[in-house]
Amino acid sequence: MKSDRNDPQEFGARVLPPGYVLDRSKPLSAQIYRVVRDAIVTMQLHPMDVIFERALAETLGISRTPVREALLQLAREELVLIAAQSGTFVAPVRREQFMESALIRRVLETASIRRAAEIISFNEIEQLRTIQDAHRRAITRGDAVAAIIHDNAFHSTVSRAAHLPKVSQLIDLVRAPIDRVRHITVRDPVVGEMTLSQHQNVLDALASHDPDAAERALQAHLDEAFQRQQKEFDARIGLFDGTESID
Repeated sequence: MKSDRNDPQEFGARVLPPGYVLDRSKPLSAQIYRVVRDAIVTMQLHPMDVIFERALAETLGISRTPVREALLQLAREELVLIAAQSGTFVAPVRREQFMESALIRRVLETASIRRAAEIISFNEIEQLRTIQDAHRRAITRGDAVAAIIHDNAFHSTVSRAAHLPKVSQLIDLVRAPIDRVRHITVRDPVVGEMTLSQHQNVLDALASHDPDAAERALQAHLDEAFQRQQKEFDARIGLFDGTESID
């Protein structure tokens, strides 16, 4: 780790989006949970970076209680490590955790897409086409963060079209280790174009209400992505286990 990544005076600026303001009419801990989770998943915060609970509370102008509640939830999701004697840290991405997340995601999304192909509505197909267009624009302008957001929105919309809300929630939770790898490594526009093509195959199968074709298209997409991400993870394992850092 580099010491300048662990400056409490800079912590709020690294975690909070520019101009971020809490909505005092809504639960504070849920908002803090979301903004810190986003900073971890998008790798604004790297594995083993210190999380300054007091600095974050002071920046937001609140007590430490809702911050602590948010961090406890993140610890339950294995995104934060809370050590009683040494502090709170961003959790590393363990290789076995990454591998297990990819496996769970594949099983759940495969089951979901077969059901989605049978019952997906015209409006949901149009939503997927709109997301596909936004994803393409993000890749064209070289916005990797937006591309990942649209990529995830595509998969989430497919899962929701199966009308299995608990499965959709599980997929969103389990995807976190995968997304942490992607936000460091996905910068190649060729990969972006490949993803768009694979998503189009999924979309075409869904529009045809063909469960077998949809399952094949999704599995081909997830398997190719996993093989690529696994290589990228192994090439940067020091970053993901917290023994090295980049700026």
